[in-house]
Amino acid sequence: MADLKLPGVGSGFPIQSFVDATVAGERAPKEKMFATRVTDINVQLSAYGSMKSALSEFKEAFKKLGDEEAFQKRSASLSESGFVTASADKSAVAGSYKLEVKTLAEAHKLGVDQSVASEQKLGSGTFEFTVDGNAFSVAIDQDKSTLAEIAETINNAEGNTGVRATVINDGQGNSSLVMFAEKTGEQNAISYTVTGNNDGDDAALGLGALAGFTEIQAAQDATLVIDNTTTITSSTNEIKDAIQGVTLNLKKLNDVEKPSTTLSIGYDKATVEKNLKGFVDAFNKVMGTVNQLTAYNPETEQAAPLNGDGTARNLTSQIRRMLSEPVDGAVSPIKSLTDLGITSKKDGTIELDDELLKKQVDENFEKIGLLFSSDQGVAKKLDDMLESFVGTEGILTKKDSSLNEQMKKIDKERADFEIYMEQYEERIYKQFSSMDIMVAQLNQQLTSVISAFENMPDFGSSKQ
Repeated sequence: MADLKLPGVGSGFPIQSFVDATVAGERAPKEKMFATRVTDINVQLSAYGSMKSALSEFKEAFKKLGDEEAFQKRSASLSESGFVTASADKSAVAGSYKLEVKTLAEAHKLGVDQSVASEQKLGSGTFEFTVDGNAFSVAIDQDKSTLAEIAETINNAEGNTGVRATVINDGQGNSSLVMFAEKTGEQNAISYTVTGNNDGDDAALGLGALAGFTEIQAAQDATLVIDNTTTITSSTNEIKDAIQGVTLNLKKLNDVEKPSTTLSIGYDKATVEKNLKGFVDAFNKVMGTVNQLTAYNPETEQAAPLNGDGTARNLTSQIRRMLSEPVDGAVSPIKSLTDLGITSKKDGTIELDDELLKKQVDENFEKIGLLFSSDQGVAKKLDDMLESFVGTEGILTKKDSSLNEQMKKIDKERADFEIYMEQYEERIYKQFSSMDIMVAQLNQQLTSVISAFENMPDFGSSKQ
């Protein structure tokens, strides 16, 4: 407290110690009650949090199966690697195709024949370029006419439709200009002319000296033969929809040892099979979490936080019922999860018959899609049910809100209790202080009485 507290001056008693002990005795039961309530609430919040986390993982698992796209995706596999890569969308038709890469698309590349000193200025002039039927001009200034400056001017020229330039240095102080097309394919071949004004460092070696060139790489289209019958040409190495719904990227020419690559298009069964196993694992995590949170140990007589909790029992019973009942709209032989090899165990978890699952995935893939992704499918029913537990107005969400409100109420009660304890301590201190004053007065009176008796004449003594 703010006021100065002194020991009892009248009684000599340690008043502050008495006050502290009395206040501590008043505080202890209430603090214990607060601590117990807070612990209980935190335990429940943690338990419901664990349950919601497991349900969230379960929801993500069945959402992968509830998406119609999951059963419409296609896989693209290749018999050989390195020659071509492939991907397929849902419009691709299942089948196999023989692919032979004949040529790869290449970008046109030219090396100017004339090499010059790196710092030599060639003077002013003009380049005239044509690429894919588009013409543009690049003016070179006299004071910016070294090869490096010329390359920079070409690269930054307004209207440049696809020519890049760079400089190759020989390490001996001389450089040469190299130009290449930004895009591959024959249609993007570069043609150019150059005229100079012979106003550079050497009048005999002006900008016009850059007119001669050597073709380092010819502009070339990609060529692909499909099934030995259809030849596809492309200006790029990416070829789309030559086979419906398939994108191919050519990487390397086929050779004598490996004259072709077989492309196989099919349903993406491996991903669905993986997602089904993930569904089983996620469900078992939910059941394991619920079993742990609702357990009771008869030997130790210890109950888990949600032992006897009606919400947990309601949740698990609803999920188990949905997983066991047939699905409206599903088609034989896949009308329930049991038909996929998913069956219940005694502890409430489920197990998967891998062999039966693989058989059904291979033979009845589209029907598995109806089981999960239809309007009445497993995923939709589970999603609606879980929404009633973990949605904005869900049971678990409301329980969390209620527990958090209880925690706020305890915080308010604690704050009020602290005010009460300050007042209580003040009152107790005043009571002990009053007692001290009273004792002091009594001591003073006692001292006076004793003194009076001591000073009284001795009436019983005889005179000498």
